[in-house]
Amino acid sequence: MNLPRRKKTFAFKALAAIFGLLIFLSLDFGVRQIYLVFRKKPFQDKPGLRIPDEYFHHGIKPNSEGTDIYGAYSAPYFSNSLGLRDKQVRKVSPRKQGARILFIGDSFTESGFLPWEETFVGRVATDLEPRGIEVLNAGVASYCPTLIRIKLRRLIQDQGLEVDRVVVFLDISDIADELFYEEGTDGKAKSVRYGPFRDQAERLAKIDAVCDWMELNVEKKFALLGAVLRNLRLQWRRHGDRDGVTAFDKIPEWKYGWPDYQGEFQLFVEQGLAKAKKEMTELAQFLHRRGIALTVAVYPWPAQVRSGTRPSRAEIEWSGWARQNQADFLSLFPIFVNEQAPEAIIGKYYIRNDGHWNEEGHRLVAEALMKQPDLIGVPAPASR
Repeated sequence: MNLPRRKKTFAFKALAAIFGLLIFLSLDFGVRQIYLVFRKKPFQDKPGLRIPDEYFHHGIKPNSEGTDIYGAYSAPYFSNSLGLRDKQVRKVSPRKQGARILFIGDSFTESGFLPWEETFVGRVATDLEPRGIEVLNAGVASYCPTLIRIKLRRLIQDQGLEVDRVVVFLDISDIADELFYEEGTDGKAKSVRYGPFRDQAERLAKIDAVCDWMELNVEKKFALLGAVLRNLRLQWRRHGDRDGVTAFDKIPEWKYGWPDYQGEFQLFVEQGLAKAKKEMTELAQFLHRRGIALTVAVYPWPAQVRSGTRPSRAEIEWSGWARQNQADFLSLFPIFVNEQAPEAIIGKYYIRNDGHWNEEGHRLVAEALMKQPDLIGVPAPASR
């Protein structure tokens, strides 16, 4: 029995629509895959070099080498026997032979995407090596005072590392990062999922699960369909939540602007700052008991350069803390925030569209450090 002409026409159109949709999805998928093949990845970690750590959450695999790729930057990367970035793979004796200075901080201090000799720590190490002064770099991306304190306790107390001075580099990201890490009852660092929003973790996890599925299975596999779905996902996060924009998504707003930030999340800024000071106070006491000098150094991100605030709240807070805790204080704000045009400073010393220093920025910082050798623990030359 033949189907009526109307039903045949409908069936044909339905099959044609399905077939057309399949062709569109196939082409859309293919275009995206071709793009992914030729796209230059903005960041590639070193396989097997960055590792979880039982004590201080994450660190560098000891005695390893690899390549760090970050956008247009690429550099060889070496770690020594202590799991610290170094100019080469080498064994570092816990006992010092002469003076020894240890720098520690986050990605600004580690600076894996630049060759060792172009980083500010590497430059200082090169300048001081002829004088018999050893320089160590314990910086790792995303470190904050909690992780810094636990790592230094591990190095100095547990592994017996001898140093004369520790120079801690702090920036605006530390305040928010502090809310995402804490010390467990076993003395080991652990991450806190969703940080200051831990009481909303279950709800946020469900939202992220849906968004992650869409991003992984559609946005990253299709071109046009992926773009449409990405816009829909972002709109949903901004307007679909009962609070309008989810508070968790607003973290960058106060994380990177806290010295000048005034807004609804000021409480988180104050909580993070208080926790950072508490951790640094415990670190200062730990070092003082062992006769190790401490310097706290602060520096601006591009947003702070643009704001031009001097002294910034970062300088005010940490200089006051240093006076109360018998620590030396060093501000690098003056070399970045001065009478020069902010955009000119940012263009010359920072990676384009990024917050980190480029090689010129590291050179500038190294020169500033060597102009105040007493603040980084460089002994005065022996008098003849």
